[in-house]
Amino acid sequence: MSKNPSPSGRMQGQTVLVTGTTKGGIGYETARLLGDEGATVLTHGRTQQAAGASVGSLTVDGNGAGTFIPVAADLSSIAGAQQLADVARAAAPHGIHGLVNNAGAGFNERRLSPDGFEMTMAINHVAVAALTDALLDLLQAGAGALGRPSRVANMTALIEGRGKVETDWSYPGRYSQTQAYFNAKLTNLLYTYALARRLDGHGVTVNAVSPGSVNSGFGAKAGGTFGLMMKLGSPLYGHASKGSAGVIRIMTDPGLATVTGGYHTPSKQKKSSKKSRTEHLQDQVYLQTQRILRAHHDDHPRSVGDDRAHPTPQRFQ
Repeated sequence: MSKNPSPSGRMQGQTVLVTGTTKGGIGYETARLLGDEGATVLTHGRTQQAAGASVGSLTVDGNGAGTFIPVAADLSSIAGAQQLADVARAAAPHGIHGLVNNAGAGFNERRLSPDGFEMTMAINHVAVAALTDALLDLLQAGAGALGRPSRVANMTALIEGRGKVETDWSYPGRYSQTQAYFNAKLTNLLYTYALARRLDGHGVTVNAVSPGSVNSGFGAKAGGTFGLMMKLGSPLYGHASKGSAGVIRIMTDPGLATVTGGYHTPSKQKKSSKKSRTEHLQDQVYLQTQRILRAHHDDHPRSVGDDRAHPTPQRFQ
C-alpha cells in the first residue's frame, strides 16, 4: 500500500486510546484512520500478542503519518480496565486527547465476570465506565495542553431502544443473548448522556456513536443468534470503515470540539430512543455505576504512590 501523507493531519500531536482493535473490525479501522490523520494511537488488544498484531498490520495499512503503540488488558473486569488505564498513563504521562470505547462482546450463554456481572454488561458497559473514570485526569490534562476539550466516543448500537433498564446486572433469571446485548447498549447510552452532563464545560466531551450495519466480524465471534444474523445479513452490510466514520468525525471535526451528549451516526447527529433520553433513567444508571466503581476502589485500594486525585476541573469555552 502506498504511503501518502495525510490530507489534513488534524490529529498531529494528539494521543488517542482506541479499545478493541482486531483487524477487520471498527476499532481497527478507527485506529488506522486516526493514525492517517497524524495521531499517536494507543492500540488496544486483549493480550499483548493481539495488540502487537494489530500494530503490525496498522503500520502496513496506514499512510505512515501516525504512530501505533500496543497496549493490552482484558476488559472483562474493573481491574482489567484499571490495568489498561495504567498502561495508557505510562505511554502518555502528560495526557491523552481522545478515548474511543469500541471494545464490545456478546455471548450465547450466561457467563459472569470476575466482578459478578453478566459478561455482556461487564464488557459493554461496566468496563467502559471504569476505563473512562480512570482516565479522566489524563483526558483533562490533554485538554489543558491543547486548550480545547478532549473527546470521548462510546460505541452504541441502533438497537439500544430495545433494551431494558435492569438493576441486577448478574441476570439471575432466564438469559437471552440478544436481550442482554440490547440492555447493555441502552445502559451504556444512558450513562454516556449522564456523564456528558456532568463533565460539560470541564475539559471532556462525551458522545455516543452508532456505526450502523457493518460487517465487522462481531457476530461471528459472538455465535448464537448474533452469528446467524451476521451470516445471513453480511452481504448487505458495509465495510468496517463505514462504521468508524462517525467516530472519526467526533474526533477530528473542529465544529464538534465542544459538542457533547450527542448520538451520532456516520454522517450526522440524530436522536436516540426516547427511553435513552429519559433523564431520571440516566441518573439511575449513573449512580448505580458509580456505586459499583467506588465499591471496587474501596475493596482494592491503590498504593500510596499510585493515588491520583482528579485535577481541579478547568472550564473551556
